[in-house]
Amino acid sequence: MKNVISEEIIKIQPRGSLTIPKKLREDVGIRKNTLVRIIKEKGRLIIEPVRTLPYPARSYTDKEIDEFLELDAKETKELKSKGIL
Repeated sequence: MKNVISEEIIKIQPRGSLTIPKKLREDVGIRKNTLVRIIKEKGRLIIEPVRTLPYPARSYTDKEIDEFLELDAKETKELKSKGIL
C-alpha cells in the first residue's frame, strides 16, 4: 500500500481555528466529534485521530500501581528462585 501525500493550503481564522478539508478528514477517519491529538514536532503540527475504547477503562491510583509493582517484583523473585524464569 503506497502512502500518498495530500496537501491543502488553508487559512487560520482569527481565534486560531481552522477547517480541515472534508476529503482529508475522510481519508484519515476524522468524523464529527472525533477526538484528535495535535503533536508539535520539529516546527510542524501533526494532527491525528485518537482511537477510544468503546467501554470505560479503569484508572488506578498511585498506591494501587505501587502495590502491583511490589507484588510483581515479589512473584518474579519467587519464580526465578524456582528456575521458572
